[in-house]
Amino acid sequence: MDSLRQLSMKFLEREELANYNFQNEFMKPFVIVMRKSSAVEIRELIIRCVSQMVLSRVNNVKSGWKSMFMVFATAAYDNHKNIVLLAFEIMEKIIRDYFPYITETETTTFTDCVNCLVAFTNSRYNKDISLNAIAFLRFCAAKLAEGDLGSSSKKKEKENGKVSPSSPHKGKDGRQENGELIDKDDHLYFWFPLLAGLSELSFDPRPEIRKNALELLFETLRNHGHLFSLPLWERVFESVLFPIFDYVRHGIDPAGGDSNEEGIVSDMDELDQDAWLYETCTLALQLVVDLFVNFYNTVHPLLRKVLSLLISFIKRPHQSLAGIGTAAFVRLMSNAGDLFSEEKWLEVGYSLKEAANATLPDFSCVVSGDDMAGTNEHALNSQGNEASAGSDTSQGGSESLRTQHIYASLSEAKCRAAVQLLLIQAMMEIYNMYRTHLSAKNTLVLYEAIHDVASHAHRINIDSPLQSKLQEFGPMIQMQDPPLLRLENEAYQSCLTLLQNLILDRPPRYEEVKVESHLVDLCQEVLLFYIETARSGQTSETSPEEQSQWLIPSVSGKRRELASRAPLIVATLQAICSLGDTLFEKNLVQFFPLLSSLISCEHGSNEVQVALSDMLSSSVGPVLLRSC
Repeated sequence: MDSLRQLSMKFLEREELANYNFQNEFMKPFVIVMRKSSAVEIRELIIRCVSQMVLSRVNNVKSGWKSMFMVFATAAYDNHKNIVLLAFEIMEKIIRDYFPYITETETTTFTDCVNCLVAFTNSRYNKDISLNAIAFLRFCAAKLAEGDLGSSSKKKEKENGKVSPSSPHKGKDGRQENGELIDKDDHLYFWFPLLAGLSELSFDPRPEIRKNALELLFETLRNHGHLFSLPLWERVFESVLFPIFDYVRHGIDPAGGDSNEEGIVSDMDELDQDAWLYETCTLALQLVVDLFVNFYNTVHPLLRKVLSLLISFIKRPHQSLAGIGTAAFVRLMSNAGDLFSEEKWLEVGYSLKEAANATLPDFSCVVSGDDMAGTNEHALNSQGNEASAGSDTSQGGSESLRTQHIYASLSEAKCRAAVQLLLIQAMMEIYNMYRTHLSAKNTLVLYEAIHDVASHAHRINIDSPLQSKLQEFGPMIQMQDPPLLRLENEAYQSCLTLLQNLILDRPPRYEEVKVESHLVDLCQEVLLFYIETARSGQTSETSPEEQSQWLIPSVSGKRRELASRAPLIVATLQAICSLGDTLFEKNLVQFFPLLSSLISCEHGSNEVQVALSDMLSSSVGPVLLRSC
């Protein structure tokens, strides 16, 4: 090694010509031995050799920087603490005293320097080294913002009439960082490796490291984002910001992919994942939203991609993730809604509609899966003593797996129901913020999204076989009967509010969407569903097969259900009365049979009868008297 050092020093006495790579070649043995040697003394000697070369020949080092940084990056992962400390001490001196030399000839050398610092941030021996490495990355960002990196090399290349393309560099995550893709004149392609390195640190197991890295990443983007063009912003969102959230999908959702691909993720246990989820992920999503709002004038073409990111969170079968995504969506709307055009608002509406349809609770496998389990149980019993002990065990295991599958499906359905409640509340919050700003068409998109939720919830709630199966599971599943009653009521109530407000506000393009006919149809739908529900309780008692099983829970449960539905029916009757004389009289033919059916129904609360009485006296009565 000492002979190699002497030979290298002889090479470094002469300045390397432009576009040559000799220094990098003759220094490769240092890198190879550093990686392969098991002797601590040899590895320490290599670091001191490289240090001596830098300190004594820094003016002549050109392509040799690459091998030097590879030696230090290897040392950063060394098993001996002294090696790590020595290497970082030299890196510290290089950056403080010789930083201008690093990028004066070879543009990709800055990338090697950044990747070397990122390697030191991963040091497990000394947290201070990791934090200092992040501080040096901040220093690199400040130098980048000054805009003079690589300027001398450009001048030389222009003088020689040559412009050498910067060689591609691959970071740890395999993303290609190629200066050719970004505008070279302002050297913005230097930013990418630094930002990508900080992005990788956002899933570090140590809270302090990931917090500092995340703060520096967004502080850098916030402070210097005005220098970025749209193509660079596109790369930043696609390759720096969005991958932060890919990591959490690998970590939280085993079905999301092979988590071994992400070494950082596989190291984290459940508690670390929760800490990341509630602290880092929430913060990162808020910062992405704020960044988009701050630079909206430049990055507005990326709205659809940002919405897709937020919707991907809401779609997850994980209530905390969905909650984080919903909160970030509301944050985006509250801060940027005033800036959106009609077309952008339509994108928002359709994104929410997509989220609503993607999170519809699914109970289908509860019925089908339980049927399969029941079939197997019957077969098992019919075999009696003929079945061997081995087959009994096999059938029991299969039965247990099916039961687990059903409980997992129920758990996911409950989660999705909770997410849909959050989503409806978020939609109404956004609507109330921008009620006067939204066109009739945009409001109707929200109405359609919420109406889809309400219709689906109603279909689940009137599914008698499903309710029968759920009752067999008993209190263990902790679901109300019917299972989605609250969701159905809130969704229909929100639908009524949206349509009634549209009639009151008459926003632009109101005439195109036929709001009155939507309101009439909705009122008929709600009343009809209520009447069918009230009558189903009366007819079920006449079924001798179900009487012993259903009579008592049906009577008390049905009254509770009707009482829960009463406020929605009262609101619906009031909405019908608010249609106005002309529209009310025009549709009375359709409403009258429903109103008369309400009179004969059994109610869980007298609210409905009071509202019905008010309607008959204030609205129906005058119409009948006029016809007399």
